[in-house]
Amino acid sequence: MTYPINCDIANPKMGTKLLKIISLSFLGISIFLLQPFPVLAATITDVRLWSAPDHTRIVLDLTEPIQYESSSQESPPQFHLELKGVSLQTPKREMEVKDPFLTKISLTELGKDKVKLILHQKKPLNATVFTLKPYQDKPNRLVIDLVDVVQEKKEQEERQKQKEIKPKGTKIVVIDPGHGGEDPGAIGPKKTMEKDIVLKVGEKVVHLLNQNKEIQAFLTRKGDYFIPLEERIKIAREYGTNLFISLHTDGSFNPQARGSSVYCLSLSGATDEAAKILADKENTSNILGGAFLRPAAFAKDPNLNQILLDLMQNNSMKESFRFAETLLEDIKAVNPLKYPSYRQANFIVLKAPDIPSVLVEMAFITNREDERLLNRDDFQEKIAKTLTTSIKKYFRP
Repeated sequence: MTYPINCDIANPKMGTKLLKIISLSFLGISIFLLQPFPVLAATITDVRLWSAPDHTRIVLDLTEPIQYESSSQESPPQFHLELKGVSLQTPKREMEVKDPFLTKISLTELGKDKVKLILHQKKPLNATVFTLKPYQDKPNRLVIDLVDVVQEKKEQEERQKQKEIKPKGTKIVVIDPGHGGEDPGAIGPKKTMEKDIVLKVGEKVVHLLNQNKEIQAFLTRKGDYFIPLEERIKIAREYGTNLFISLHTDGSFNPQARGSSVYCLSLSGATDEAAKILADKENTSNILGGAFLRPAAFAKDPNLNQILLDLMQNNSMKESFRFAETLLEDIKAVNPLKYPSYRQANFIVLKAPDIPSVLVEMAFITNREDERLLNRDDFQEKIAKTLTTSIKKYFRP
């Protein structure tokens, strides 16, 4: 059943007055809606610096995305960024820094919602500026990379030189301590960071390997800074490596999870869901650490013979499996295994078609007992010695 709505107004004068009130009300609402709402300025909440051999990275944490304009000054050498729609909340307004390329970082308010960032350089540097969107626990970030092009080229030439001058029959091993800089990796209950542990173990492995005349070992990163995953492959290739090992510590929401595991590349799909989840987690390192551009060296060469590439890939994967089996057999004497055999997934850092490559999860840093062990120098030494033993077995004729 429907009921008619009676729109008649008994008193016409009263009706006219009511219509005027309604009209004025709508006009008021319209004017209110057309007024620009005040936009809250983004706030700088932190400033961090990461030093690498050939560049320095400065990171600003922000509450909102921002706009910016950049400029350079030659004498004295400085890089300027004018940040728009920004207010300061960080106490670090002027920072004296110990860095190969910078002496000081200054933040100055220019007026309402404008801030100038000045990077005081020791010499002219190439600057790259980019923003990163929020991801996991990371806020909006503004990243400035100051690159010493001369030093960058020198580092590259030094790596290539090692390949050329190595004695005949010498094997090259590249140890890759995962994560670094903005990307801490997994974090333990007592705040131990994966990036710190893997660097310590990596340094021990390289030291032990370099005591053998038949092997030369190098690190992809030598300090607390981030290297994009593809760049790690490029570094390994410049060294002419015969074996690439990426070091990690595992993490889980299950605090009881423990054990060591070894992973190889899969071109078709992960061996299981757990391996896929781990690969996805490790591959997000580029987002957390802040990768800007993929190196051109990682792009596929359109002139490369695909059959030859497939043969190289198949051979390097077989060799990866062989080393993984050797390492699993040796490492179980130091730490219980998570899996009795190696697992496979689509790890970006293992994608060099011409280099046998494995990823090692030494223990679970999110497990209290494993975290305690990982912090112990004697346990790190045992892991390093085990890796060294497995590498020497792998190269044995």
